[in-house]
Amino acid sequence: MATAANAATVYFQTYTNGDCSGTITTTFQGPNGGGNTCHQFGGQSYGAFYQVISGATCVFKSWENSDCSGLATTRSVLPYTGPDGDGSPPCQSIANDNSGNFHVPNGLRSVSITCS
Repeated sequence: MATAANAATVYFQTYTNGDCSGTITTTFQGPNGGGNTCHQFGGQSYGAFYQVISGATCVFKSWENSDCSGLATTRSVLPYTGPDGDGSPPCQSIANDNSGNFHVPNGLRSVSITCS
């Protein structure tokens, strides 16, 4: 029996630099709807703050193309309260793989989010 995906309220902000110091390309906050939803970025992105505000653990899969296709990197994100409870998520170099190696040289243009 298949289980339904959980809805979660998510927040993300993407940047032109991998250390989140460049121009902001996208800001989004809202419900994910429980499914695998594709969100487009406003331009080439290399860094992001990904946060689950409420709900389940979510996987943010960042994609090379604006239609959630091409090369991708993934980040599993738990509901976050911050190191001091301040709610501030860490910056992530989303063009790098989980080992820290540069994986998507052309930057990322979309993210699909699945929560469970």
